[in-house]
Amino acid sequence: MRKPPYYYLRNISRRWHTEIKKVDDKVIILSPYLTSKTAEAILKGSNYTECEVYTIFSVRNFVSGASSLKTLKTLHQCGCKLYHLPRLHAKIIIAPGRFATIGSQNLTRNGVKNKEASVITFDKEEVKKIEEMLGRWLIECKPITTEMMNELEAKITALRKKFSLINRELNKEISTLEDDLWSNEDERIENKLLAEEAEKQRQLEEQRQLEVQKRQEEQRQLEVQKRQEEQRQLEAQRRQEEQRRTVINVSRTRLQQLLVQGEVELELAKEFIRESAYWDHPSGSLVRARKHAERIYDTYRNNWVIDFGGNSFLVGAAIYRCQQALLEFLERAECRDVMPILQLREQLELIVRGAVSNHAGDEYNGYYPVDDNFMRFGTQAINIYDFVNLIFSKAGIDDSLFDSDREN
Repeated sequence: MRKPPYYYLRNISRRWHTEIKKVDDKVIILSPYLTSKTAEAILKGSNYTECEVYTIFSVRNFVSGASSLKTLKTLHQCGCKLYHLPRLHAKIIIAPGRFATIGSQNLTRNGVKNKEASVITFDKEEVKKIEEMLGRWLIECKPITTEMMNELEAKITALRKKFSLINRELNKEISTLEDDLWSNEDERIENKLLAEEAEKQRQLEEQRQLEVQKRQEEQRQLEVQKRQEEQRQLEAQRRQEEQRRTVINVSRTRLQQLLVQGEVELELAKEFIRESAYWDHPSGSLVRARKHAERIYDTYRNNWVIDFGGNSFLVGAAIYRCQQALLEFLERAECRDVMPILQLREQLELIVRGAVSNHAGDEYNGYYPVDDNFMRFGTQAINIYDFVNLIFSKAGIDDSLFDSDREN
């Protein structure tokens, strides 16, 4: 996958330093201007075996301070090969096979302060293309020798003094002219803005009365709409409250009718087993075992039980306890203390898992383990999700109504 480039609209010198430190072979640097601290800091502590630096070896640049002869000599002492590349304006750093950066930033003091733009790529194909294109430039380069630098260093001091004197006076004139230009332009802009503001105020004044009338009309309309919306909300709340109470009453009645004189009847217990009992089919999957309903027997007072090996599932107790939990849920719902439906389902599932006893008829402490909603008893199983779904269906509880009621 091709690596995307990274874009910098800020100083990139730290990134240069970080990436060059990783290079152990060759680095190529093109910068028309070089000044001491910046260039040295970028190459400091690097592990490259070869470094080529291409710049413009111009007396004017060194006299004006755009480039530093001291920097060139320091880089030369560090083992860098120095070259003059005529008409160089590009700023490029490339480590063949690793990365390449192209941008506007020189290796100078001002380069870390100016608004600069650079792009760096680690895509090897792109780096290779840049290197190949760069090769057409580099054939024009000429080595910068120690003798050239020493000769220039011996003669440059006097030129710098002359340049400084001339440049100081010239800079004063340039600065004065530039200040006048901007001052005059600012004055023109200010006068124009004042005229525009006066015209705008005149137009605004003409529109004020119309706007005041418009706002007053809009306010009247908003008040009417607000009253209408309040009436709609009150009506909607009233209908929702009636619906909620109707659902609660219907659900309570249906739950109460599940039991006859407070007891679970055999047919109801059988229905729950038919809808939730499974057995391991030879095919390797669990299939519904509706005939298990015929194995239910009574222990006392319709406390219907079905045995699975050394364990017994207390069908009647599970139904009764779920019914009681749902009645309590409805009672609290009347007071708007509505438990989330998901939490209610989890509570009922725990009730079903708690309705298991051992061979002596003693209920277990805690809850019977489940595997993907199944309580497994050897080759037999009870699906607690199906069991709870049936009690919900019997109660006729509207999940969305209660959940939305709680959110409101």
